[in-house]
This record gives sequence, structure tokens and C-alpha cells, in this order.
Amino acid sequence: MADDRSTRQGRQGPQGPRGEPGRPGPQGHPGPPGLEGPRGKPGADGKAGAQGKAGPQGPRGEAGPQGKPGAQGAAGPRGEAGAPGQLPSIEQVMPWLHLIFDAWEDHRKMREREAAEREAAEREATEREAAERMALEAAMHDDDGDAGGDDDDDRRRQKKKHKRKHKDKK
Repeated sequence: MADDRSTRQGRQGPQGPRGEPGRPGPQGHPGPPGLEGPRGKPGADGKAGAQGKAGPQGPRGEAGPQGKPGAQGAAGPRGEAGAPGQLPSIEQVMPWLHLIFDAWEDHRKMREREAAEREAAEREATEREAAERMALEAAMHDDDGDAGGDDDDDRRRQKKKHKRKHKDKK
């Protein structure tokens, strides 16, 4: 029998009594709000805002009192003595004027002489260059005559000489 009980069960009995109803689910309505609590402490001060723009310029102040004068400096060098008495007469000045004008004339003549010497030196230099050029051309002409080339070569040489003469003229 013990074997029968373990393998086979009988029919279920009648359902038992219902239990108490459960707590309301999350869909329930919340209750009324409670009383308001006491006021909180004040918070810490916030950081300072941006600097404001400058106000209008005020009126200029009055001038201060005059400062004390500085220490007296050392005395400067003494000037030259002035002419004693009256100015000299024209008879006394005339010999000096003659000396000054003579010196000016000598100076002007010396400058003219130096300018003439410079021009003469330049002329000599240009004449010397021209003589050297003529001698060089003559030497080249002699060299061309010794070579004894064709008539075509002579024509070419003559044209070149002609160009050189025009080129050298200033």
C-alpha cells in the first residue's frame, strides 16, 4: 500500500477559504502632501560679476604750490671784452678793406688758374688717348695689309673700321 500511495494520488479536494486582500499595487493614488518643513540656511555668497565701465571724467584739480628753487649753479666763463669807446673812423678802416679785397682777388685768380690747369690736363689726356687710338688703328691697318687676303676680306675690314670710327666719336 505504501507503494500505491507513492505512485498514485486521489482527486483534489474543495478549494479553501480566500485570504485577506493584498496591499495595493503601484497604481494606487498618493496621499495628501505633508506639512511644509522649516526654512533652510542661506547659501554661500556667489562670485563677483564683471567689472563695470568707468564713469565720466571728473574736473581737473587745482595746481599745487610752487616748488622751492634749486641750488645755484657755478658761474659760466666770462665773455670777451667789448670795444673801448667809439667805432673807428672810415680813414682808419680803409687800409683793412684794401687788404681784404686784395686777398679776395688773389684767391679768385688762383681758382681760375687751377681750373685752367685742370682743363689743360683733360685736353692733354684726350689728345693722348686719340693719338694712341690712331697708332693702334695704323698698326692694325699695317697688319691687315701684310696678310694679303681676298677682295671680300678687304671690304669686310673696311666696313668694320668705318663702324669703329663712328663709335669712338663723342
